Amino acid sequence: MNHLPHTQLDFPLNVYAHCIYIQQGSVDYLHFGFVEADEDAWTVGAQLPQERSTALLLDNLPPAPCHILEIGLGLGTTASLLIERGYQVTAMSPDAAQVSIAQQKSAKLTAHCQRFEEFQAAPETYDCILLQESAQYIRDLGLFNKAFDLLKPDGQMLLVDEFSILREFDDAPEGLHYLPFFIAHAERCGFTKVAEQDLSARAAPTVDYLLTAIDLHRARLLAELPISEEMLAGLVSHLQRYRQHYRGGKYGYYLLKFNKIKTPRWRLTEVTAAEQDTVRGLFYNVFEHELSREMWHWKYGDGRGMAIAAWQGTDMVAHYGGILREISYFGAPKTAVQIADVMVASKERGMLTRQGAYFLTGATFPETYAGYASPVLLGFGFPTARAIRTAEKLGLYSDVGKIVEMHWDVLNTRPALKTRIRHLQPLEIARDQVIIDQLWAEMQPDFPEAMIGVKDWKFVQHRYYQHPNKRYELLLVFSRFTGKALGIAVILRDGALCKLMDVIVSRKNLPILLAQVRRMAGCWGMESVKAWITENYAPVFTHCEGTAHPTDVRIPHCVCYVGPETDTVRGHWWLMWGDTDFM
Repeated sequence: MNHLPHTQLDFPLNVYAHCIYIQQGSVDYLHFGFVEADEDAWTVGAQLPQERSTALLLDNLPPAPCHILEIGLGLGTTASLLIERGYQVTAMSPDAAQVSIAQQKSAKLTAHCQRFEEFQAAPETYDCILLQESAQYIRDLGLFNKAFDLLKPDGQMLLVDEFSILREFDDAPEGLHYLPFFIAHAERCGFTKVAEQDLSARAAPTVDYLLTAIDLHRARLLAELPISEEMLAGLVSHLQRYRQHYRGGKYGYYLLKFNKIKTPRWRLTEVTAAEQDTVRGLFYNVFEHELSREMWHWKYGDGRGMAIAAWQGTDMVAHYGGILREISYFGAPKTAVQIADVMVASKERGMLTRQGAYFLTGATFPETYAGYASPVLLGFGFPTARAIRTAEKLGLYSDVGKIVEMHWDVLNTRPALKTRIRHLQPLEIARDQVIIDQLWAEMQPDFPEAMIGVKDWKFVQHRYYQHPNKRYELLLVFSRFTGKALGIAVILRDGALCKLMDVIVSRKNLPILLAQVRRMAGCWGMESVKAWITENYAPVFTHCEGTAHPTDVRIPHCVCYVGPETDTVRGHWWLMWGDTDFM
C-alpha cells in the first residue's frame, strides 16, 4: 500500500484518508463533510458531504481573481478548484506528504512545507486567508496577528473548524479554541466578525462515519498503514469522546468570516523567552529596580510561566505574567497560576478603561491560559486594595480574601524536652526529599476545605533552594525520642525580624513548630517572628499565641473567563509569604 500517497500522511490523517479510500476507491478531502438531517452518514458516504463543505467555502470567498493563502492544504483538492476558478493560491502544511500530493494536482499551486508560524511573506500580500480545520492547531493571538500583517487593508479571513462551546468543571484539558474567546481575540487583533454559521448538526455525523469505517476496516488499516494497535485504539477512544461532546453540545463546528478593519492601538501577544530583555526593561521603567536575568528565569524559565504583552510598534507598554503552581483544590490535584509582574508603562496608565492596555492584557491572560478544559484551573495574586478595586471596576477580578500579618514574640527558653531542631541542607537531597514529601502528605489531608499550594520536594527545591537572590533556612523539628519528623518551617532572617515564609506541618504539630521557631529566633537575638497568612486561616495561627494585624494586600479571583465561580473560592485560599514571587 505504500504506493498510495495518502498512506504516507501523518497519523491520524492517514487513517481517515485510508478509511475513505477503502470505502469508495478514492479520496479527495480530509475534512469534515455535511450530512443532512434526512440522511444516514454511512449510507451517503464521504465524498458528497465533503463536497458540500467545500462548496460552502467557495461561496463565501471574495470573487476571483485574488490571492488566497490557504493554511493547511489537505490533499490539495480545494486549492486546485480555486486555481481552476481563477484564484492565485499559496498554500502550506507541515506534512510533506500533503504538499507532495497537492503539488501533483496543480502545477500552478505554490505550496510550502512549513507551519504558518514559520511562514514569511511581504506585508499586505493576500486578499484572503483560508483555514479549513487548521485554526485549531494555531495559537489564536499568533494566528490573528500574523494574518492581520499578511492581509491587504480590505482583506478577509475565512475558516471552518471545530470549537469548544461549553466548558464544565470535569472537562479534561482540550486543544480546541473556545469560540467566544476566539472571536474576542480576533476583534482585539484588528478584525471584525461579519459571518458566523453553526454547522455542528451537519458536521457531527462525520465522526460516526469514521468510527464505523475504522471498526469495519480495522484489519486492513493495521496491515496497510504504519500504525499500531495502541495508536488505533487511542484514536477510536478520541473519536468516541468527540462524538459524545458533539451530542452534549460541548463541541461545535462553525464557519467564521472576519474582515480586517484597522490597526489596533495595542498589539497583544504571548511573551516568549526571546523577549525577556524587553520585559526586564519595562520592569525597570515601571518599578525602578532591576529584574535580573536569573530572576526572570527563576520565575518564567523552563515552562514555569507565561505572559501576555501589549505593544505599540516595537515598544512593550504592558505585561501581565503568571507562574504555574500545583495546588490542592479542595483535596484534588490541580494547577493554578500566580499572577506576577503586572505592569503598564507610565504613558499608558491613564487609560484605565476596557479599551486600555491594562484591561486587555489582564482579560486576555486568563482567557488564553486558564479555566475549565485548560491545564490551568484558576489564578491568584497579591495586589493592594487600591489595585483590586480598579480591577473590580473593570470587571477583571473579584476580591476573595485578605492577607493578615501574624506577630509573635520570641521565646527565651531552654531547648524543648520532647523535640529537637536541625537545619536542612541543600546537599542532603536524598534524605530530605523523603522527609519533605512525607510531611506534605500529612499536612494536605488536614485542609480538605482549602486551596493550598503543594509543598512537596519539587516545590521546596525550586522556591527556596534555587532562589537567585535570597537565602532561606529550612528548620526541621523532630521527636527527640523517636526521630519522627514533625514539621518544617521556612524562615528568612531580616535584621532583627524572623520572617516565617512557609510551614509544612499538620494542624496538631503547628504549635510545636511555631514554638521552636520562636525559641530559635530568641537564641539568635532577634526581636520578633512575623508571617503572612490569608485571613480565613488566621485562627489556625492565633490559637498558637499569635496576633493578627491587617495589611493592604488582597487575593484576587479572575472573573472574565470560564472557571470556578467567585463564591466557590472566596475564603478558601491558604497563602503565605512563600506563595509570593517577591519575598
